[in-house]
Amino acid sequence: MKAFKILISALAIYMTSTAVAQAQSYSPEAIDSLRYMIEEEKLAGDVYRSLGALYPTITPFKNIPRSEDTHVTALVGQANAIGLDISDLTSLPAGQFQNPALQSLYQNLVAQGSTSSFAALTVGKNIELLDIADLTAARTRIPMDSNLYTTYGSLMNASNNHLRAFNSWLAVTPAPPVPEPESYAMLLAGLAILGGVARRNQRAMN
Repeated sequence: MKAFKILISALAIYMTSTAVAQAQSYSPEAIDSLRYMIEEEKLAGDVYRSLGALYPTITPFKNIPRSEDTHVTALVGQANAIGLDISDLTSLPAGQFQNPALQSLYQNLVAQGSTSSFAALTVGKNIELLDIADLTAARTRIPMDSNLYTTYGSLMNASNNHLRAFNSWLAVTPAPPVPEPESYAMLLAGLAILGGVARRNQRAMN
């Protein structure tokens, strides 16, 4: 029994040291990307739940938030596996983000999606496009044989499925009339933030 306890203790120390070593093998950019992607997946779920409350008959807003929750859980698991403290992220309530750009993006996307069901579906489409682009960029910063690389790939596949769902609904949802100036301004603001996030990621890759 004593030998067994010693073996378990040794195994725990080994797993901890391995996790720390793996965390140290990731670049600061890779760690930043992981933290960012955790918040971005959270943003998707939070936005979809807010819009789902406004448009309860739109199926993607019912089903996809649960998928986004699994995305967050998967990335949190990867962070835990490498010994990365993300308690500041996991304690955030719905609609709250550490990253200022994502906080602004959340507010703008919810406002934009609140104008019509077509706008809400467009928000969903744009979120998935952004998610795929950011996951693609995040994969370039980590080893291809890492578990995190595989996880990012799985999330990309799921995001492509989400994108198809939003596109299918957009194809049968009538577009609203020419938007009012206030709605058009919100649309431009949302697109500007999306573009800014994409440019930030592109600079990080270069």
